[in-house]
Amino acid sequence: MHSHKFHDTVLREYDVRGIVGDTLSTADAYAVGRSFGTIVARGGGGDGGKRVAVGYDGRLTSVEMADHVARGLNAAGIDVLRIGRGPTPQLYFSVYHLDADAGVMVTGSHN
Repeated sequence: MHSHKFHDTVLREYDVRGIVGDTLSTADAYAVGRSFGTIVARGGGGDGGKRVAVGYDGRLTSVEMADHVARGLNAAGIDVLRIGRGPTPQLYFSVYHLDADAGVMVTGSHN
């Protein structure tokens, strides 16, 4: 069992949110990827292989954060489909058309 301490404000009911370099770090991104990957890996399925699409927006920190999410997913035994930079609908499209089991989109806050 791995242990990771998040800032008190980062884990929300509906997303993971923080200020990169302040309340949110690359270690947090890795921990989210590893934890989510563990859940996906336990989800069953016919072929045994699990695939997660990972995308990101155009913010300067998004590439590095997405890379650490992907590393965490890999650590959980997940094959990562790196779809690169684009809008969130690109992730939805990729999950469906690449036959992924799930998707993660690294974006900034929109509120």
